[in-house]
Amino acid sequence: MGIIPVISLPMGAEVVIIAIGICYTLLSVFLQRKLTNPKKLRDIQNRMKQLTKEMNEMTKANAPKEQIMAKQSEIMPLMGESMRAQLKSTFVLLPMFVVFYYLFIPNLPLGISGAVASVKTLFFITVFAFGMVMLVVTTLYDRRKARMETLRAQSAVPQ
Repeated sequence: MGIIPVISLPMGAEVVIIAIGICYTLLSVFLQRKLTNPKKLRDIQNRMKQLTKEMNEMTKANAPKEQIMAKQSEIMPLMGESMRAQLKSTFVLLPMFVVFYYLFIPNLPLGISGAVASVKTLFFITVFAFGMVMLVVTTLYDRRKARMETLRAQSAVPQ
């Protein structure tokens, strides 16, 4: 019986597929970090939050619509830049996943003829689960790094 009851593969094949899934996920995270600049994205998001807060305050203060629209026109290019940066990595990672899922994984010489669906399912589950773990890890890392940058910036400002 395999690791996942629905999937009955030889134990060695399961280990290989899980290892390939973990390697794929690590490669994906690495490429995503290289293709997008997390610091730049963080700066854009912080600027968008600041502008949104200012726009909400203007709305509460019943500011003229022209001023609110001007503030909104500052936010829109930032949103577009953020979306483009995030989509850039998607255009690399999605084809890479398709190649792994449909070409590489089914053609592995693991002696599992007739169990291609099980192999693909195990690969997908591994990539999804480990991807979620890596998402949490990178998010926590980025938050900690942003907090450290903020503390450094605050300590560098003369009081």
